[in-house]
Parts: sequence; C-alpha cells; structure tokens
Amino acid sequence: MQSNKIKDFFFEELSNYVDDRQTTGDKLIKFCEHIKKSNKLYNLTSIIELDDMLIKHVLDSLSINEYIFGNNILDIGSGAGFPGIPLALVSPKKNFLLIDANNKKIIFLNHVKINLDLENVDLLHKRIEDLNNVKFFDTILCRSYASLKTIYSNSINHLSENGVIIAMKGKYPHDELSALENLSKSIRFTVKRINVPKLSAERHVVIIYK
Repeated sequence: MQSNKIKDFFFEELSNYVDDRQTTGDKLIKFCEHIKKSNKLYNLTSIIELDDMLIKHVLDSLSINEYIFGNNILDIGSGAGFPGIPLALVSPKKNFLLIDANNKKIIFLNHVKINLDLENVDLLHKRIEDLNNVKFFDTILCRSYASLKTIYSNSINHLSENGVIIAMKGKYPHDELSALENLSKSIRFTVKRINVPKLSAERHVVIIYK
C-alpha cells in the first residue's frame, strides 16, 4: 500500500517539474498502477511496490529532464515506459517516440497512452538498428538499453544537428567510456552525477554530442 509520506514527498518533488503537480502526479501514479496490474502479463519490471516505483522509476526518469534538448525525443528500448512516459507527462509540448523490440511492451504502452490521454507520445515496435534514417531527433534517450559504444553506433545517424544522446547509467561507467573513446577520438561527451531523491544508489548520465 502506498504510504502517505512517500506520496506527499513525491508530489512535492513534482513541483520542480510542473506547475500542476496534482494532475501530473495523479497520472504518474495511475501509470505505476497500470504497470503493477499488468506486470505478470508483460514482464515489465522487478520493482512492483508503488512507493519504490515512484522513486526508482519515476523520479529517476525525471532526473534527466534538464538535459533534454529540443522538441523531438526518441526513447530507445523504452520497456515499461521509462524514462519516456514520465518525461512526456511533464513536457506536454515536446514530442516523444518510444520504441522497443518487444511487441508486448508496445502493446502495454499503447494501453497506457490511451488511458493517460498522452497526445505527445507515439509508439513503434522496432529496433533502433532498423529505424528509417529519414527520421531525426533532437534528443535520444536510453535507460537500460546497451553499452555506450552500442548506443552511440546505433543512434548517431538519427540525431539532428546539435542533437544529444542521453544515456542513463548507475555507477561511473569507466570501461564503457574507454570503449567509446576507442571507437573514435572525435566523440564529444560529458558525464554528470545525478541525484535522485531518496535513492542511495549511484546514478550518472552520459551526454554524447552530435
């Protein structure tokens, strides 16, 4: 059962992202409830308690909001909808495309899109490697997709001019960064440590520039 203490804290944190925290917060909680209800059928996440989802999934997703560039966003391997769905809810004027190679996840996300009335979210059952190069994005997101080298190789051709790739990681990814640098010395990137309230685990974001 969701504790009032965590709920109050969650709504307070939403004030950093939206003016109408009540409406957005209610939708994010509803989103988590959809995940919990559908988890066994779609195998969405190992985190099933609402309190944990609000911190470890939702606030974790929102922690990269300030680094998003432009209005056309691609979320690779979105799975249960993180970070794309929370970010779309706090940025209704930005357009988000969520793709995943698992069609069951896309079916679930379509259910979420309809129930939460998400007009700024589109969904696609596809691998990033098979995405048509005609489409370009200002920001490409990935939370649990692959190594930095793979993310870069599969995403760079889909970035618009001045676009960025935002890769969410846990501990500082020393080995992955070395592999990325070995791929090409011309790749420009920065690494930032991010703070997720009430989450003790280390979190970093790697921002790779076009």
